[in-house]
Amino acid sequence: MLASSPASTVNQKRPDLGIPNRFDFTSSRSSFQQDVEKHLAWCSSADAFAADARPRAMAPSSVRLRRNQIHAAVTALVESGVQPSAIRTLADLVSVENFKRILRRRLQTVEGRENGFNRDLAEALVQISREWVKLRPDELAELTRLTGKMPMPKPGLTPKNKASLRQFDDPVVLQRLHDLPRRLWAEVKREEKANFRTLAKAQAALGIAILSYMPVRPENLTELAFGSNLFIREEPGAISSLELSAGEVKNQETEVAFDIPPQIVKMLIEYRNRIAPAVIGHRPERVFVNADGTAKSQATVAWLIKTYLARRAGIVLTPHQFRHVSARVMLDAAPGSFEIVKQLLGHKNIKTTTNFYAGIDSRRAGRHQQRLIERVLATQKPAIRRGKRGIH
Repeated sequence: MLASSPASTVNQKRPDLGIPNRFDFTSSRSSFQQDVEKHLAWCSSADAFAADARPRAMAPSSVRLRRNQIHAAVTALVESGVQPSAIRTLADLVSVENFKRILRRRLQTVEGRENGFNRDLAEALVQISREWVKLRPDELAELTRLTGKMPMPKPGLTPKNKASLRQFDDPVVLQRLHDLPRRLWAEVKREEKANFRTLAKAQAALGIAILSYMPVRPENLTELAFGSNLFIREEPGAISSLELSAGEVKNQETEVAFDIPPQIVKMLIEYRNRIAPAVIGHRPERVFVNADGTAKSQATVAWLIKTYLARRAGIVLTPHQFRHVSARVMLDAAPGSFEIVKQLLGHKNIKTTTNFYAGIDSRRAGRHQQRLIERVLATQKPAIRRGKRGIH
């Protein structure tokens, strides 16, 4: 709560995650909380006909990110020594002095290293200062200048993502990845009395299977709903589909649609009609639900997928990293096919795709060049020099 001291509110740790708690302003009826809620409602254009409506509504995932960024900014400001009572509106986050405090504290948390979230946070605060707080042009220019000082990661995959992909240098690992949902599903079907563990195992199998063939973003995976995103046809030979509208995806412009492979359709039908109802008492509207029927959080779904992959297949992979694996498989089969990868992943700009995966493609090009050299050398006969005294 805003009345709490910084030490008591920020420095405790969540026992389940081992990370510091963020400062909690949501449990009070403070003027700051009210300003945040008004801003987020405006971002989502809750009233599209209002005189001051945002020209373009943010996607629900972008609104959640904006809330997360505001939360991170408040936490950093309180940790820097500012009293909670001094944070009354969003304008207090974007004064030049407080903006510096936030950026300095965020840099300290990553020991000055490049960090995409920190740079995005700074840019989000600048956007808030321009669109909501309406700072003077000179103040806005200063915030923009300071944002430019935040180290930005270079384009391409992070070392962590590169290490994750190296697992798949061994083709056996990719086979284990695709075999795991089938093995988990067989175990689920053998269980005589379904319970919350059965539900979790079934969801892990579905999550891994879906991401292996349809690499949607984690937030979209978590929110998949029957009849809204998943259109399941039970007739023999009918095509079922996974569809995301432009408003549901990150760039808010590119619709995403996949034909669902038959084996996954069968799993989804069994899950919706038999497995989930045996635990929650009715057919679920969403795929990822708790035993009481409420929606699972993105963090919980990610934990399920990562845990089953690590314990049952020896694979270290996050839900988002399935997108990188899919790009690798595509570029392995067809080096240079960035446009296809762009469409598969729903990128708005081809530059995003090439920036991420040029390194993957250069490895494929290098392997192709090595095969060409070996092919040429194999066709050449050894050169033989003859001298006066015989062969040398």
